[in-house]
Amino acid sequence: MSQQPISLSEFRKAAYSAYQWTSFDPDKRAASTLTEHEAQLNEDLKQIPETEHERYISNYKKYFGAWLAARGNCASSMITGPANFNIRRNEKANNLEHKRYGELMQWRDRALAAIKRHVEEARPQEVKDAEAWESLERTLRSSASTIEGINNGTERGYNKALFVSSIYNKVETYAKRGDTEMVARAVALIEELNQSSRIISARHKFFKLPELAAVNKQKQEDNQNRENTGVDFIGGRAVNNFAENRLQLIFDEKPSSDIIAALKRNAFKWSPNAGAWQRQLTGNAVYAAKSLLKEFGLWLLKEKQ
Repeated sequence: MSQQPISLSEFRKAAYSAYQWTSFDPDKRAASTLTEHEAQLNEDLKQIPETEHERYISNYKKYFGAWLAARGNCASSMITGPANFNIRRNEKANNLEHKRYGELMQWRDRALAAIKRHVEEARPQEVKDAEAWESLERTLRSSASTIEGINNGTERGYNKALFVSSIYNKVETYAKRGDTEMVARAVALIEELNQSSRIISARHKFFKLPELAAVNKQKQEDNQNRENTGVDFIGGRAVNNFAENRLQLIFDEKPSSDIIAALKRNAFKWSPNAGAWQRQLTGNAVYAAKSLLKEFGLWLLKEKQ
C-alpha cells in the first residue's frame, strides 16, 4: 500500500520567519524551501522500509525545524537597512545557521547509510550468495568471451594476460575470504569454458585458488575460538579481535577531532556496534595503529592478555 506524501506545511510559519529578514519575497522563498525539502524527505522514504518511516520523519522534522529556527535569526542589511545593523551578531547567527543545516545533512547521510546497512544485514544469506555469484559469473563470462575472441583473432588490440589477471584477481578476493564455494564455482566455470577455447592455462596459479580458499577458511574457523589479545594505551585499549578479523582501537572517551581525522586517514572506521575504531586485522593495520598512537603521545603502557 503506497503512502501519502509527507507534508512539511506545519513549518510554513517558521519558514516564512527564516527568510523574513533576508529576502524581499519571504513567502516565495519559504514555499520553495518547503517544496524542496518535502521532495527530499519523500524521496528518502522510498529507499527505506516502512517500519523505519515514523522515526525517520520525526528526526528529519527535528533537524529541519532547528535549522529554520536558526535561520530566522539571520538578517541582511539590504532588507533591514544599514542603520544600526549589528554585523558581529549577524555573523554569529549565520555561523549557527550553517552549523544547523550541516547537522541536518550529516544526520540524513548517517541515517540512510545505517538503514541501508541494516536492511542488507537482514537479507537471507542464500539470496546474497546467489546475487554475488550472478555478478561474479557475469564478469567472468565477459572476460572469458574477450579472451576467446583474442584466441580466434576476432578481438584485436587486447592483451590476453590482462584479462586473465582480471579473472584471477576477482576470484582471489573470494579465496582470501575463505569462500570455498564461490571459488569452486568460479574454477568449475573456467574449466568448462576451457573446453571450447583455452581461457586460462591449466598450469596457471588460478587453479590453486581452491587450496588458498580452504586454508583461509580453516584460519577463520580457528580464529572463531581464539581469545582476543590487546595492549593498553593512554586513554584506551587496542584489541586484536580474531573472530571479527579486526584491529580495534577502543577509547575511554571520544577522541579529539585531530585523532579522529588521523584515524580516518589510516583507514580506521567507526563501528557503533563494537564501540571502536577498527580496520581489518593485518600487519599494516598494527603498524598504522602504533604510528598513530605514538604520534599523539598515547603509546604505550602495557600488554594485556
